[in-house]
Amino acid sequence: MASAAWAADCAATPAAAAKSAAKSTGAGSSHSSLPEGKGYRVTSVRWDPVMRQSWATIVSCAHPELPGISLRTDDTNHATHEVSAMVREDRSPVVRAGDIVAMWRQEDLLRIEVAGVAEQSGSVGETIRVRLLRRPGSNQSIEEQLSGVVRGRADVEIQP
Repeated sequence: MASAAWAADCAATPAAAAKSAAKSTGAGSSHSSLPEGKGYRVTSVRWDPVMRQSWATIVSCAHPELPGISLRTDDTNHATHEVSAMVREDRSPVVRAGDIVAMWRQEDLLRIEVAGVAEQSGSVGETIRVRLLRRPGSNQSIEEQLSGVVRGRADVEIQP
């Protein structure tokens, strides 16, 4: 989803360019005080449905022929907002107590996934308790419980 408004704007750093793209609504944006051909600009923003994140592709204004870089933005796809709004209206549980769920936590350079058993039922956006599954042959005597937010069917994001 490239925007013509991004093509003219150059920011001082790649992070500043990504931040301006996240704030941009496509109805125009602030003009940069950088000299022509200096800085960085966003050429496109893409939504990753698996990671549930937006990524901005950023290139150098001085050397657009060089490979671009991708940075995560806080921008989200408008269609995702509409789907989320519909899901919030329907509060039926998508995870039921006793279901085996995938629990995950995403940081900048790390993703952790573990399997667990839901201790509570919950719909999208609700916080539930999940008991971690034991590995076969493990002599772990203490059962670990974590809290997480239901993100979808059998999909729970671990809370810090």
